[in-house]
Amino acid sequence: MNLQKARIIPKEEEKNLWDAYKNKNCEASRNQLIINYQPLVYRELGRLSFHPEQRLDLIQEGTVALIETVDRFCPERKVLFSTFARYRIRGRMLNYLGEKMENYPYQEDWEKELAGDKDPQKDVEIIFLQEQLEKSMQKLSPREKEVLEETMIKDLPAEEVALRLSITTSYLYRLRKRALRRLRGFLSHLMRQMK
Repeated sequence: MNLQKARIIPKEEEKNLWDAYKNKNCEASRNQLIINYQPLVYRELGRLSFHPEQRLDLIQEGTVALIETVDRFCPERKVLFSTFARYRIRGRMLNYLGEKMENYPYQEDWEKELAGDKDPQKDVEIIFLQEQLEKSMQKLSPREKEVLEETMIKDLPAEEVALRLSITTSYLYRLRKRALRRLRGFLSHLMRQMK
């Protein structure tokens, strides 16, 4: 597969490729979609820890997952393909590593967990949003992040957290309000990009 042919395609062109592949069974459109999304495999590869000799096998596993995802994807569901594919690619790579290191769940278990009784596309969206929330939390100052984690996630009393941080309760509430406002900004920007 020639990655030099991979490029970011406009939404309308991508929509036409999906239409040609799914409705007219156009192999050229299918191949173009696979080529354009091949960089996702390398992106996920870069996020994993592995032995150098496993690199080619992981690329192969990720590419197989990409091809299967192109074949299974349903554009009418209004979910970004890249979001859906990322989790399938990463899951396949982790399963490969799991078979080699016995530390990760096998493909069948991962697919059952992902599918469950719910719509798998919704699960992918939820996982994606959780990851984005975690990334957004990293953009906060250490104090803002700590305040949110303590008061919102761990649900500790504000007075207790303020005492431990050696700040007043009113300052803690201001920090929390500012952190929530920043998070909303990060996430609303993300949601606009997804539409």
